Amino acid sequence: MKRLFVIVSCLVLGVSLQAQEMYYALPRTILTLEVQARQESFFAGPYAAFAHRLLNLDVKEEDEVRTEVVSARLIPQVEADPSAWFTTEPDNAPFLSLSAQGLVSFADKAEGETVTWRFPAKARASFNNARITDTDKPTTIVEYQSVQTDTGMVNVPIEHKILVEKTLEDKASDAAEMILQLRKDRMNIITGNTDANFYGNSMEVALKELSRLEKEYMALFEGFTVTRTFTGSFEVIPSAGNRNQQYLAFRLLEDHFTLDGNRGVPYYLHVEPEATKSEEEAASQRRSRNNPLHYRTPVVCKVTLTKDNQTLLSTRVPVYQLGLESQYPNNK
Repeated sequence: MKRLFVIVSCLVLGVSLQAQEMYYALPRTILTLEVQARQESFFAGPYAAFAHRLLNLDVKEEDEVRTEVVSARLIPQVEADPSAWFTTEPDNAPFLSLSAQGLVSFADKAEGETVTWRFPAKARASFNNARITDTDKPTTIVEYQSVQTDTGMVNVPIEHKILVEKTLEDKASDAAEMILQLRKDRMNIITGNTDANFYGNSMEVALKELSRLEKEYMALFEGFTVTRTFTGSFEVIPSAGNRNQQYLAFRLLEDHFTLDGNRGVPYYLHVEPEATKSEEEAASQRRSRNNPLHYRTPVVCKVTLTKDNQTLLSTRVPVYQLGLESQYPNNK
């Protein structure tokens, strides 16, 4: 009976000790990049080819799209490193911080409380509103018909008036004449060279309407630009195994971001750790102990976002997984 009691006591004690173990992870830094891009789509006017001859204007005759990054924001966040899980005893709880992923080890409690935790249509051209000239024009066709007279057969001209579709140049010419007429009307109103009398704000209203119409006609020659913005969010996880510490952040296409394939302009994040104590020096200071508490000391890195070797963003960020891993003494 005494022997059985000892065996049962050991089993209970073993279960109790095992139940006292806690799983925890080391922290790692995620670099979240929030980017905003602007796309400018220019649509050439349908009468652009005639702008110089009719209005003495030099305008673009081809559509074009230009997209560029206008702002970038780097947000460092901390999460549990899934590749660095350990066990410890409850006495080490003051050095652990609770996150959505479980317990994470820091050098001290305050450090864990101050980090930022992770886990929080193409434009189309339209000139529909600028349909301001008739699509057809009257044309007179003269035909000759033979008529019997006293002196013999003679050809008599007979006119037929029909409507034919105007050419693009005809429409451009009409629009140019309208622009010139609107400018003339505006000048006459301003100088008072008109039979109409304007009272109160009627002159201001008339001038605004003439300007609106001229702008509408001018778009047929000058074209117009549509601007839209779009945003993207990307995460880069620095790795100690990356020798050059260069990471593809995203690729920029005409109207969206991507990370797939080789299309688009590439943007890179460069992570450059600052000088710190070497891993060998840190390892020489560690003691041999049973079940120690592991923790990481982050290294401050210079992080830059570049495009074609041009720096767009530069800041300093502490990165845990590129720093040094150490252990707390275990006095037990």
